Amino acid sequence: MARKAVSMYSQDNSGIQPDPIRGSNVAPHNRIDYLTHAGFHKLLNGVHLPNFYRRWSSSFVRRLESLSIGSEWREAPDIMQFWEGPLTASLNEAFAGPVLEKLNPNFTDNFNKFLPYVHGMMMGLPRWCMPKAHKLRDGLNEDVRQWHALARAQFKESDIAADGDTDPWWGSTAIRERQKILGSVENWDYDSIAASDFGLLWGANINVHTAAIWTIVEVFRDPSLLSRVRAELAAANVTDITSPEDIERILALPLIQSVHSEILRLRVEVQSVFTSETEEIRINEWRFPKKSLVLVPTGPAHRDPNFWNTRDGQFPLDTFWADRFLAYPNDPRSGPIRKSEAAITKASRKQTQDNTPKYISAGMNDSFMPYGVGERTCPGRFFARREIVAFCAKIVNELDIQITSTETDFAISPAFYGLGTQRPLKNIPFKIRRRKVVC
Repeated sequence: MARKAVSMYSQDNSGIQPDPIRGSNVAPHNRIDYLTHAGFHKLLNGVHLPNFYRRWSSSFVRRLESLSIGSEWREAPDIMQFWEGPLTASLNEAFAGPVLEKLNPNFTDNFNKFLPYVHGMMMGLPRWCMPKAHKLRDGLNEDVRQWHALARAQFKESDIAADGDTDPWWGSTAIRERQKILGSVENWDYDSIAASDFGLLWGANINVHTAAIWTIVEVFRDPSLLSRVRAELAAANVTDITSPEDIERILALPLIQSVHSEILRLRVEVQSVFTSETEEIRINEWRFPKKSLVLVPTGPAHRDPNFWNTRDGQFPLDTFWADRFLAYPNDPRSGPIRKSEAAITKASRKQTQDNTPKYISAGMNDSFMPYGVGERTCPGRFFARREIVAFCAKIVNELDIQITSTETDFAISPAFYGLGTQRPLKNIPFKIRRRKVVC
């Protein structure tokens, strides 16, 4: 992006709330931070979320059916690479429609090859230090520019589907509105808008798919857990992840919710950024002068032995425990939060006939923050939850997978530290086949 376009970000001190921060003199059409953030919220947790999820799930189901997976075992070298392709392509199509992939059938592959270079690009390392990364970024930006040019030339209002949202050129209302919003920002041109939309796709894809794949890694490498998850899905009669009724049923299942949350606790490392132009920053008992830049990592909170339940060390915080977020009425030592012995003794006196577990998410705001904290909490968290549990349900219901890696505790790559979901350092080989009996 050109320097004059980037300068509009640094000049915007109006904040991301509808009312600008007191003392800001940024013109309404230049409030780029608020305008783009409001667009994210509208798409990812607002009125357009059901359509967005439907587009993603329909695209993913179609791509899953086209994969060469038969009834006999097939070996593959890396489960992350195997699934990130269809997941990425489906999400990009949900955002932007089918044009990008039609213009360049290699867009998804190039996109995923670019992701590991993110730290170096964020540090501003020059082209001679990272020639491959810059070449990939140049090509991806050019693909987005071509998509925009074609959409500007071809789109008509009559192309919008009956849902009032989806269209075959821009993909969605959110992307159409972004063109108008960003086109009105001073010092921005078509190249700047294309770079911004490429950044949007990058931000949307970098974390959610890895979390989804970690979920099936943990489920399939524990036969007992796999049986429990399949039984939970069968009892809820989950058969079609594209169905609005089925995704709501999946979202209410206690075990799958606990598996999802435990993956985020164990595998997400976010550096939440706090700053203020007008007043001091307060975080618990700490105070920082205004205009300070404060980074708060999630890792220490997610592994705090004073807060989290380990059942007296039986399930250490650096390991995956599928039931960590479940509370069983007749098991006072269950639940995510560590209890005192006095509380355990008191709860032991209360026994019920129904020992059905309940998923617990309350009371953890200061210790469980996989999507960040504060006003800049990830706006895509509601869609991300849907993708992760729906992907898990679909794969568990329809496929058999054997994790053949010899690793028991997967080493983590430093390439994505602080950016969200952490990735394995090495490949995770596996076998896969279609289930002979689908429940």
